[in-house]
Amino acid sequence: MKRIFILLTLSALTIILQADEWLSPETKRYYSANGLFMLKVIPTKIPSKYYQWRAAKRKKKARFSPSDTTIIHCHASFYKIAKDTSEIWTRNLINSIMPMEVIIANDGKSFVTFDNWSSLGYGLDVMVTYDGDGNLIKRYQLDDFTPFPLNSYMITITSIWWRCGCNYIDNNSIEICFQNDQKTIKKRKYNLIN
Repeated sequence: MKRIFILLTLSALTIILQADEWLSPETKRYYSANGLFMLKVIPTKIPSKYYQWRAAKRKKKARFSPSDTTIIHCHASFYKIAKDTSEIWTRNLINSIMPMEVIIANDGKSFVTFDNWSSLGYGLDVMVTYDGDGNLIKRYQLDDFTPFPLNSYMITITSIWWRCGCNYIDNNSIEICFQNDQKTIKKRKYNLIN
């Protein structure tokens, strides 16, 4: 009887928890709706020999070069698109790997990132607002702004699948589309100026 209970429990968990498959992150470009600004996001790069270096004994660590041991953190470059496209700045983002989605205001004075690569809905940076110079304004957990209870979303091994869209309404406010596991949709507007 105990074996049957364990098998039924494992079967239920297999049905409830769905597996995710994530490809390796790649550099992505995001544009403002009017096409005047672009944010190029480069994912965190961990060198292929990094973990060998970490596990090596002290004497063997000297055999590794800085390119074998230096992690390049997720960063972004912001561009103004004109006759001559010009880079305005390059800054690190707070995402551990890279954001899943980015939206940019048409005036280029703010942008918002959503989620972390391979981990939607979890963490302190599910939604992060930045000013036009790439300075962090505020970071949010999903609990901070969701219209649904967290347990009402589709949950997989790695993620909470909460978002069905996002866009700027004007230069100071955004609209986010939320979708729960019953396919119920709610849209909410958020003012980015406190």
